[in-house]
Amino acid sequence: MERKLWYAKEAGTWEEALPLGNGRLGAMVFGGVFRDRFQINEDTLWTGCPGKCTTEHSMEELADIRRLLKEKKYDEAHRALSETMADINSQMYVPYGSIFIDMIQEKTKCEITDYRRELDLESGIARTAFLYNGERIEKEAFVSLADDVLVVHIKCQKGKQFHIYQAVTLENSVRESGGAIETQGRCPTDRNNVYTDEESVRFCSLMKALPGDCGQLAPGGNSVMASGVSEITILFSLKTSFNGYDKMPVSQGCEYVNACRTALEAASAYGYEALKQRHTEAYGKYYNRVSLWIDGEDYSALPTDERIRNAGAGTVDNGLVSLLFDYGRYLTICASQPGTQPMNLQGIWNERPIPPWASNYTMNINTQMNYWPVETCDLPECHMPLMVMLKELAEKGNHYGLRGWASWHNSDLWRFNYEATKNPIWGFWQMGGFWTARHIWEHYLHTRDQAFLREYYPVLTGAADFLEDWMVEDEEGHLTTSPSTSPENEFIWNGSRCSVCEGSAMDLSIIYDLLDKTVKAGQILGEDTKHYLELLGRIRPVTTGEDGRILEWGCALEEREPGHRHISHLYGFFPSDIWADAGMDEAVRKTLQGRLDNGGGGTGWSNAWIANVHARLRNPEGVMHHIRHMFAASIYPNMMDAHPPFQIDGNFGILSAICEALMQSHTGEIQLLPALPEEWKSGEVRGFVTRGGEKISFRWKDHKAERIH
Repeated sequence: MERKLWYAKEAGTWEEALPLGNGRLGAMVFGGVFRDRFQINEDTLWTGCPGKCTTEHSMEELADIRRLLKEKKYDEAHRALSETMADINSQMYVPYGSIFIDMIQEKTKCEITDYRRELDLESGIARTAFLYNGERIEKEAFVSLADDVLVVHIKCQKGKQFHIYQAVTLENSVRESGGAIETQGRCPTDRNNVYTDEESVRFCSLMKALPGDCGQLAPGGNSVMASGVSEITILFSLKTSFNGYDKMPVSQGCEYVNACRTALEAASAYGYEALKQRHTEAYGKYYNRVSLWIDGEDYSALPTDERIRNAGAGTVDNGLVSLLFDYGRYLTICASQPGTQPMNLQGIWNERPIPPWASNYTMNINTQMNYWPVETCDLPECHMPLMVMLKELAEKGNHYGLRGWASWHNSDLWRFNYEATKNPIWGFWQMGGFWTARHIWEHYLHTRDQAFLREYYPVLTGAADFLEDWMVEDEEGHLTTSPSTSPENEFIWNGSRCSVCEGSAMDLSIIYDLLDKTVKAGQILGEDTKHYLELLGRIRPVTTGEDGRILEWGCALEEREPGHRHISHLYGFFPSDIWADAGMDEAVRKTLQGRLDNGGGGTGWSNAWIANVHARLRNPEGVMHHIRHMFAASIYPNMMDAHPPFQIDGNFGILSAICEALMQSHTGEIQLLPALPEEWKSGEVRGFVTRGGEKISFRWKDHKAERIH
């Protein structure tokens, strides 16, 4: 069965366009007939520079707030904490702009028939084909994993005229250089999209057209006119001055103009077919490691957008589930490669100069969800950009004068590690980096790479050292956090909306998980872990209320929004494994049901998180319900996740849920088909990786699995 997204019309909106990428350079392909568009991103095009935030805090600032919390004056503590917070934010991820390719109409009247555009997940190539007055025109595009350029190839039966030009959203200047269009410019100096004399990331791009055996090219200004061409290849290279999260992007920036030229010249030395072969081979080394087939009626003759609508309305389309699975793997390969930045809220694809939530690293679920499925799907290299970011955050330390390091709710290219805004509900949550640090352990479990664990062990111990200095003793001698919040959620106290408490379930679960993994990692490495083990034994336990639900804020408080989108207090169950043998399943069920009964799980990533919890609960109908819900309400025609607006995390979250339904290994034992939906009668998995580092393949029929080799 072909693994292709395909459509019978060109993209009318960005959410219908198809993504390409090589981890660093991204493009959205619209597949237009007379005007085609390739919207471009590069993963280091961010506003600002290092050193934008210099706020320092002291623990003395928290003394009165901690006293108020002990006295259960939550409303006063909320107001007091807000007053200590600096009104600052992370920087923004900004788009480069777009390349347009206009085909000049030859006649007043024309007929377009047999139109089809597609994204071939097996090759990583986007294609558009149609008949223009009976003449076949074909286009192919990819961002090369081998040669680091965008490649667009157009083939016609007769000579055609094309106008190829750019619209760049950033401050820039353009000139013709050696037959190519050279654009140099800079990013805004601040997230407010302003340009001042401050330093910011500089860039250089080169766009060059290479004709086939015939035709003429006339480059000039910001465009190229191509006349009489039956075959043409357009190459686009883009490099920036970014030289590290702690380096000024101009005075300490890397050389980027010659680097851009070198990449373009190297790619130009190959013919189109060689470029395509080099890309497909490099891409296939990642994509071909894993496969999933689920038996069912074949609807691949229908356009993908139609299939999504049908599945949302109740059609059982197992092939679409498999396509969603492969699409998540495709997006990972395209957006996160060794040496690139980790995936942000939109992966690497962002059209808006002022994107939602700055398209930053939102570390209270979204950044982590981007990487949930990478190890099971045998893409450990794609995990490494997140690891590098963790090490860089650890290098930045913290702003409370404590040992170790901490990262909060949001971060960015410059590894922003402050509380954001002046509202505790959004910004006062210093657990983001510690949640992310769990990924160190996941990578080790799946790879058994002790050299990696040795390298990253100081990141774990640095986090543990900060927490030891940060935590306080409660009345029973347990260690807890104060002040604490549960991400983005509120309770009611004295008629006021409050978010500040002592020892939220989320905080305590993350801390326990971090210390547990620090101890286990240290023991593997032969380190003395006695002190961390003692700390672990003193962490205040997560508790349940009279109704059996987990207490989100550590005690019974009136929920302002019982159906809140976050299920932070279930962290210990998923994605963590610390409750695997703690007899917490019933409490998790009741807690989750309380959210759902009140309308929870509506947003794309929240829907995906809940699907994963259902998989861990061995509830196949719950998994399938939320997959169906994604098709019905949380996915765009191009199969990208809808928060709404677009956030990429849901694509990876739902991929993780499919993996968890088919195979689990968090308990130390391999469990096949733990939450297999009834609709998936038979199928086959090849290449999953367990937490023991074993690669396994299996097929199933009538809920019975058989290992295959």
